Amino acid sequence: MSNIIRKGEELFAALRSDDVDALQRLLSPDFRGELTAGLPHGLGRVYEGLESMMNEGWGALGDYFEMVPEVDKLYDGGDVLIARGNYVGKVKPTGKPIRAAFAHFWSFDGERFTGVWQVTDSATWEHSLT
Repeated sequence: MSNIIRKGEELFAALRSDDVDALQRLLSPDFRGELTAGLPHGLGRVYEGLESMMNEGWGALGDYFEMVPEVDKLYDGGDVLIARGNYVGKVKPTGKPIRAAFAHFWSFDGERFTGVWQVTDSATWEHSLT
């Protein structure tokens, strides 16, 4: 198993369990996250810095959704980890279940992930709130 795949498995385990300490070890302080345009509440945008991503990006999504990423496949792209799967969970305001496909492209410097570009079905997220 390659280093980037092993680190990717650690990353997704930390994301599923909301392990902040592990995320801080795995993600660079100058992390750059780009969430899919069209996500609810204007959350689909670029987040500069790990704290911004964790608090204003993922944290804000957590105000509306209780979801975990279920990874179907991780791909070693050299200095990019590609992940394919589904977010699975529920919508907090309504209690309705939600499942939304995703693809992630995680940049990797050999030790830490430095950024992510998320592609997801934003219409599913938006419609789930009604």
